[in-house]
Amino acid sequence: MAAVSDMKTVWIGFMDIVPVIGTVKESVELVLALYEGNKAVIKKKEKALENTMEVSLKTHVKKSTLPDKPAAAAVATTEFSGLKNVTEVRMENIIEYMGKGSKKGTKPSQAHQGERKKRVEDIKCKVLANSHIINPKFNQDLGENLKRSKRGEHVFNNGILKFHYKVLTDFIHKHRMNPLQGYDQQAMDELGRHPLPQSTATEIQTNMVVFFDNNEDYVDANAIPFGQYCRALHDALLVVLGHINPNDVTDEDGTRVETLLNDMNNLQIYVDQAARQKWIDSNPGGQARFEAVRQQVSDMFSRGHVFNWCHRVMRQVEPLFNQRS
Repeated sequence: MAAVSDMKTVWIGFMDIVPVIGTVKESVELVLALYEGNKAVIKKKEKALENTMEVSLKTHVKKSTLPDKPAAAAVATTEFSGLKNVTEVRMENIIEYMGKGSKKGTKPSQAHQGERKKRVEDIKCKVLANSHIINPKFNQDLGENLKRSKRGEHVFNNGILKFHYKVLTDFIHKHRMNPLQGYDQQAMDELGRHPLPQSTATEIQTNMVVFFDNNEDYVDANAIPFGQYCRALHDALLVVLGHINPNDVTDEDGTRVETLLNDMNNLQIYVDQAARQKWIDSNPGGQARFEAVRQQVSDMFSRGHVFNWCHRVMRQVEPLFNQRS
């Protein structure tokens, strides 16, 4: 399992007064491109983000960061004022650097609150409108992260708790296993549960949540690669499970899964870095608590756990498939 403790920085850019934060440079640039609204550059940045995944999968990259300048991303940043200012910032300086998007960190006066709120809403509407230019799945990701949640911003993406369930559900439906004799719904429900302790799930769902002030608007750019990586891993696991017999899983299929897992852990794709830093700063012992949960999530997305889970599923469904022979 790859370590992530050496990941010290994130990428930050600004849409007017709103900071955009992510561990993948290309995802930050894509959000900024959507704000600017240039169709050609939006498509180039979308391709650049896809290329970071493809390069990693083809070359089996196992580093703490993906390439900053993949071949498909060769577009001059002078086309965009925003893209020139994407900056690499140390994690402990995230909150301080975010303040540069709001008069260098000063809180707006009451007289300017209404004006500032309108500016932020205009920015959100502009980005959402421009996101229709590309894949609608990006629109969904951006829509969720441009809206300030009344329940706060989660340090870890809650989607990780349902990942196993979604993969298993699609696998069952794809192979129409429900009607087969011997199908055990209770066993499937058990296999579909995440493997994290309930205390860790509670940390993710309830405790590790922060609320940003009105002058701390931001966009979590990690939402875009999180969606992409989850979809890619979901599809790769369906291929592995489809072999039914673990011995039939090819090296290529196994390597694809392992590479996706390494990237997700190395880049902490499932973490909102701004929420992480604010939560750590606000909670005594927060760094240790975060690391404890991060390690368990990393273990959940490790090769050992994931392939063990696949083998358990295969053993459960093999008798069902034997009915067809």
